Amino acid sequence: MLIREICVQISESNLNSTIEISLVNLPLSSFSRFRPDVKRLLIVSGLMAISFFGIQALLKVLYVLRLGHGPEYVGLFNASGALTWMIMSLPAGAVGDRIGLLRAMRLGGLLTVLGMVILPFTESVPLGWQTAWPILSQVVATSGWAFFGINLVPSLMSASTDANRNDDYALNAVLRGVGTLFGTVFGGVLPDIFAAVLGQSVEDPGPYRLGLWISVLLCLGAFVFLLRMRPVEQTESSAAEDVYGPFPAWPVGLLALHIFLINAGWATCQSFCNPYLDTDLHLSPAVIGLITGIGQAGAVFAPLLVPKLAGRWGNGWIMMTTGFASLLLLLPLGLSPHWSGAGFGRAGILAVTALWMPAMQIYQMESMEQHWRSLAYGLSSMAMGLSFGAVSILGGYFAARWGYPNLFLVGMVLTLMGSGVMWSILRRPAPVPVLQNE
Repeated sequence: MLIREICVQISESNLNSTIEISLVNLPLSSFSRFRPDVKRLLIVSGLMAISFFGIQALLKVLYVLRLGHGPEYVGLFNASGALTWMIMSLPAGAVGDRIGLLRAMRLGGLLTVLGMVILPFTESVPLGWQTAWPILSQVVATSGWAFFGINLVPSLMSASTDANRNDDYALNAVLRGVGTLFGTVFGGVLPDIFAAVLGQSVEDPGPYRLGLWISVLLCLGAFVFLLRMRPVEQTESSAAEDVYGPFPAWPVGLLALHIFLINAGWATCQSFCNPYLDTDLHLSPAVIGLITGIGQAGAVFAPLLVPKLAGRWGNGWIMMTTGFASLLLLLPLGLSPHWSGAGFGRAGILAVTALWMPAMQIYQMESMEQHWRSLAYGLSSMAMGLSFGAVSILGGYFAARWGYPNLFLVGMVLTLMGSGVMWSILRRPAPVPVLQNE
């Protein structure tokens, strides 16, 4: 039995009370009770997390830096992935509806593997192609991930029963977080291992190139498993509401503005914290991986706080306060030249974003009529991608001219603005409750 009950207590000196969060319905030891389709999807999701969000996400930026590129190129590199996600999110859902969820996931898995394979060949292609080659890798891999990730969510919904649905999604989030954590920490030590094997320095690209091949092998294993899956069996679900009102453009637009600003602030760290730790603070890849892993460990358990916090203050309150918390996390990145402050900020941002994401999803879904939920969340995903892409492109040039710390201070301002937008939304009259499924 790995997890039987997770209890988190948050002491509140002002209230002289504690909040106890108990997750008794996440028994990893009774994994066998989940439906076969759900177990297959969870295994694939966990393997992809180790590869794509763990090893690949950490090493690809460090590899690009070892190829001689600077912060401007890193910004463009990260932006190409964010903008690809923004562009492909709606088409990926449409293709899944047309050809089937499993076929769309297989297409996504194939493209993801292909994109990850492209990157380690950067040094082997003709010199004139080497600048564009990593960007091509980002575009192909992210396109694949859009097809896989966006269609995974409705696949899990179709495979789940009403009784186990909350457990299924909770376990998927935990496995994805644990997979990312393991992949990040493991990826951080791979360059040291391969540097010793090759007799090279960790400043050379060779150790990172071999580390990227490890992520390719893991992703390929997940894809092979995906090929062996049968079409997901759809369980009985509640009937959809046929009557719906006009699209709520103004509420959706305000929420999209909050999403754009809050993610823009976080993107300054997500895109440039690792290059800052590497080039300015001269931390080793293993230490960078450890710091990121600590933050990812917080990200694994942070969503477990959402139900109790939302029950007391609401999901909108969580979205607003996580933005204010980001001010304290970005502050040491902007003002402290010591690695401990930067590490605290880097780890904290990962945990805060993991707390904000489920609160945002629940807040939006509860305020939308069922007919408009997919479109509204698609627009939210596009806002996130546009925000990350814009900051990645402009932030690289900003950091090259004024330095990474000043870029993080700009991130503080953006998160403050995003929290202000959410504060204004919460001050508005509560929306009329939407029609719920019978």
